[in-house]
Amino acid sequence: MNDTNSNVLLISGHPDLQRSIANSEILNQLATTSQIKIHKLDEACQGFRINVAAEQALLTQADTIVFQFPLYWSTYPALMKLWFDEVFTYNFAFGPNGDKLKGKKVILSITCGATEKSYQPGEFNFLPIEQYLQAAMHPVKAAQMEIVDTVITFEMNSTPDEGGDQNTVMQLAQQHVERLTHLLN
Repeated sequence: MNDTNSNVLLISGHPDLQRSIANSEILNQLATTSQIKIHKLDEACQGFRINVAAEQALLTQADTIVFQFPLYWSTYPALMKLWFDEVFTYNFAFGPNGDKLKGKKVILSITCGATEKSYQPGEFNFLPIEQYLQAAMHPVKAAQMEIVDTVITFEMNSTPDEGGDQNTVMQLAQQHVERLTHLLN
């Protein structure tokens, strides 16, 4: 998908990477890839304060944008929601002059603590994951960006009290990075 001149920006939407196993491991592994600029919202937007102009400038400089986030109650975390609300503005991302992101390629990179099976009618998460992601990706579609692929890894729960296992999560994180890296090459 990517040529060697492409500028890849990864926006990490995890609100607290110090408490994350899965997302932190994914970012640590991707940090060794020189072609990816990693932008961590939990560091850049501390206290939920967003420098809109700086965030918009990062987006306009990228050719491909990877949105990396854990699925929280079937959407992205609150910090990433606020980021979309404040950064994807009228006449920047949409509106008569809002074409600044038009045509940029997007890859969704998502970790889910639940099982894949739980995302269907009659199960814990009630609906197929694709239905949840439709609403979550509305700003991306409104900005006329092109979602080229999605990498989702389920069972990324490392909390033993919730049935999770850190060793499994580390293995799944490695597989997630391999799939994402394959898409970017």
